[in-house]
Amino acid sequence: MKKLLRYFCFSLLLMVIACTPRQGLKAPPVYEGLSPEDISLKIDNDIDMLKAITEISVEKNKEPYDFINASVLVKKPGWVHMRMYKFGMLVKDIVIKDDMVYVLAGKSSDRLKQLAREFYNAIIWWDILKDGLIYTDEDEFIIRTDNKQLHLDRKTLLPVKQQIKVMDEIIQLSYSAPVETDGFWYPSVINISAGEFTFSVTLKKIIKNPVLGEFDFQTPSES
Repeated sequence: MKKLLRYFCFSLLLMVIACTPRQGLKAPPVYEGLSPEDISLKIDNDIDMLKAITEISVEKNKEPYDFINASVLVKKPGWVHMRMYKFGMLVKDIVIKDDMVYVLAGKSSDRLKQLAREFYNAIIWWDILKDGLIYTDEDEFIIRTDNKQLHLDRKTLLPVKQQIKVMDEIIQLSYSAPVETDGFWYPSVINISAGEFTFSVTLKKIIKNPVLGEFDFQTPSES
């Protein structure tokens, strides 16, 4: 009888837990009836620089190839400072500034240089707005320039995917898992496909307009 009573109480507890309302995941704000002209007014344009703490999984020809952690600074107009770590140790340090690429630490790699360049396009994706032509379809706004095409969700104004033409290569970017930090919504997962490589980037933390450190964006000519 005691066992039966304990079983009944345990079952009742499970039912109470199952029926207790859970706080749902916070969803990004939804905008209704926006015109193309409204986009730039709604998107957060007070950001000149972002710092992203990331995890990057690399595949080559759809096979696991590498895994790195990275701290990435992106700053208008097109500057990138990317520090890559393995087991907590700095293995690569790349600065892109005024269209010049500086490899400050680690071996030079054209593919990783390209990844560093694409971080700017991936993270400060709204920079395309000032030069792009905007179209609409049923679910998306589509912004096009000579070498880029960006798709935004019409309700949330968050990026869905982007295509970038670099020479004869097409870089494909897709965005998912939006999260919010201090009122700023951003996709926390970005997949970048470039040739035989795919980079799956998880943004663990984003900081708006951070204070620069002494060595951020420093190049050999400035040291």
